[in-house]
Amino acid sequence: MRQRFEKISRRLRPIAHAARPLAAKRFGLPMSGAADGNGAVAGARIRRYPAAPRLSWSKVAFLLVVVLPTAISALYFGLVASDRFMSESTFVVRSAKSPLSGGLGGLLQIVGISRSQDDSYSVQEYLLSRDAVTALSQRLPLREMFNRSGADFIARYPNPIYGSTEEELYQYYKSRVSVVHGASTGLTTLKVDTFRPEDALAINRNLLELGETLVNRMNERIRADAIRFAEAEVKRGEERLVETQIAITEFRNRELMLDPSKSSLIVAELIGRLSAELAVVTAQLREVQASSPSSPQIPGLQRRIAALEGQITLERQRVSNASDGLAEKIAGYERLTLQREFAVKALASAVTGLEVARNEARRQQLYLERVVEPHVADYAEQPRRLRSVLLAFAGSLMLFFVGWLLLAGVREHSIKVK
Repeated sequence: MRQRFEKISRRLRPIAHAARPLAAKRFGLPMSGAADGNGAVAGARIRRYPAAPRLSWSKVAFLLVVVLPTAISALYFGLVASDRFMSESTFVVRSAKSPLSGGLGGLLQIVGISRSQDDSYSVQEYLLSRDAVTALSQRLPLREMFNRSGADFIARYPNPIYGSTEEELYQYYKSRVSVVHGASTGLTTLKVDTFRPEDALAINRNLLELGETLVNRMNERIRADAIRFAEAEVKRGEERLVETQIAITEFRNRELMLDPSKSSLIVAELIGRLSAELAVVTAQLREVQASSPSSPQIPGLQRRIAALEGQITLERQRVSNASDGLAEKIAGYERLTLQREFAVKALASAVTGLEVARNEARRQQLYLERVVEPHVADYAEQPRRLRSVLLAFAGSLMLFFVGWLLLAGVREHSIKVK
């Protein structure tokens, strides 16, 4: 390759010597020496000026990747970025039923107050939801607050990143409102930053009110569900008691007796009296037969004994008959009375549960307690100008070094391949 380059340079050397006088005449460069027959100047000397320094690719990349973004961020945060004011508040969601363990939690549990972590997350999700944006827009001119006069074109709404649609308003809202829940303390911190301190205060206060409204709505749902379930149990118990009472009434009408147990007692007493009378008549018969075997009283006493025995047998059949005897009727009646007792107890338990549910409904199961009220900011906390410029510089520098290392690795690999 070197030999080929020398060969090409020898061919181009006469052309360069011939073009030197023309270049000197065109650009007014002084030259010395006499011209030969071909118009060339022998021993011509051209005054040479130092050539402008050329930038290497690494310097160009450094300027584009590091210096330019840092300069743009410095210009933006130093001259263009508008001040933003922050309003901060802290709240906690409490419950009267959730158990706590240890230390302060046990003390609060004794007095019936405990922290409800799941409900705190519910309030947090609601405050960062589209429903909260919609409710907040109905209370406050949210779009105007995010587009105050004097706000820079990048931080305000709408801007080149966020358009004027509802979805983009929601995304911009999430960049201006933050809700952070501390799992260890149970406290939730709400932060709002806008271009005016009174706007941040108004948004923060209204978001707290919306959170309280959500908690109250959850309480209403809890109370309504508890009372509705208890009332349904009472109604079901009443219906069951009415059904059993109707069944008992139908049984009495069908069997023509109020209480089979009492009827059985009457039959038992009747059988006892008949048995006693039978014993007396039998004794008389034996006495007459012993004293006077041919007495005319004997046939009469025998007929009376037979009648008493027949009546006793009939009464016993009424009690022990498998189809319609008193024993079967007593079993059916006792089953109905037992069902009625169960229905009465179930109804009493349901009524007690309803009273308990109503008592619980009179108390607020959940409530949002404000620990730190929102306030008006005295100075602008955002943007943090120097910090933002330094972060832009550090990020650009890191990106430059990563790219440089990658390119160096590619070059080294290509040299090894050749």
